Amino acid sequence: MTTARLPRLLACALALAACTAHAATPRLWKATHAVEGHGTTTLYVLAATPAGLPAEFDAYYTRAVLPALRASATLAVEGVGDGEEGPATPGCDLRQLDEQGIATLNDARQRILTLALQADMARRDALDVKALAKAPDPDTQAQSWARLIEMSDEFTLLQFARVQAASLASAAPDHKQGVNEGVNVAEALVRARPDIPVHDIDYRTGMMHAYCAAGPRRTMMLLDVVDSAPSSATATARLTRDFDALLRGRAPADGSPLTRLAPLDAGLVCARNRDWIARMAKVADGRAHFYVVPVRNLFAARHDDADCGGLLDDLAQAGFSVTPIK
Repeated sequence: MTTARLPRLLACALALAACTAHAATPRLWKATHAVEGHGTTTLYVLAATPAGLPAEFDAYYTRAVLPALRASATLAVEGVGDGEEGPATPGCDLRQLDEQGIATLNDARQRILTLALQADMARRDALDVKALAKAPDPDTQAQSWARLIEMSDEFTLLQFARVQAASLASAAPDHKQGVNEGVNVAEALVRARPDIPVHDIDYRTGMMHAYCAAGPRRTMMLLDVVDSAPSSATATARLTRDFDALLRGRAPADGSPLTRLAPLDAGLVCARNRDWIARMAKVADGRAHFYVVPVRNLFAARHDDADCGGLLDDLAQAGFSVTPIK
């Protein structure tokens, strides 16, 4: 190889790298709507998973997601709990569950207790000698977990299970350390803009209502949280492929965590999207606002159990011009 060819080869390599970085599947959309007297309002909509996949913190996150966040006046995520009161009264009716449903709920309680004990053990393993000496006795802590889980209603149990699953995933041996360790994208964005007002994408009890409205099969969600933990390198790779498939308009693999709750789509996707679009369509203040949305809610759910378009189509039908940010 001659010295004269080096600059040309280097230029080709740099061009190839730039092309590869640019080829990341878009997962952020810009929805704009001009209203007379108010100017143009922009809604940034980011597709996300609850897992906080390493792929969600790639070059696209730095190049596209963070600049959009910096340009936004507010950030909307799930679970903040500051939303307005919803039109429906939440609450899970145990009478909806048949004998099998009650058995599934009891099984979920036992498996969530096991998950909590595993997460607690992982946390203890991470303590140094001095901290370990001050930690609660394992047997006493186990009894406390058992009482808490037995007394918790279904939705509280679901939230508790998610926290324990995230804790266990962060403590897994193959979990990669990093600046956004142990957080999902929504949490990372809140950290990235500590000055930005953060609001709930749901009504105050929106997620609870969505869970309870899922009916007799809602306990699938409890088991799904347990089945998804702890996160392993293999599971992360599979979830990353499924996430990318959804973004590209393809169906994820059978049994994927992103599709196995499809029987609950009528409540978790269709009903929530109707609530969200009704509120998002009213935003007309001429500013930019950032929304973090579960990836399944962005695309159509059309099968035996649900029939609705995704939030992106809903925004377009509401008069927004929707374009992906590449």
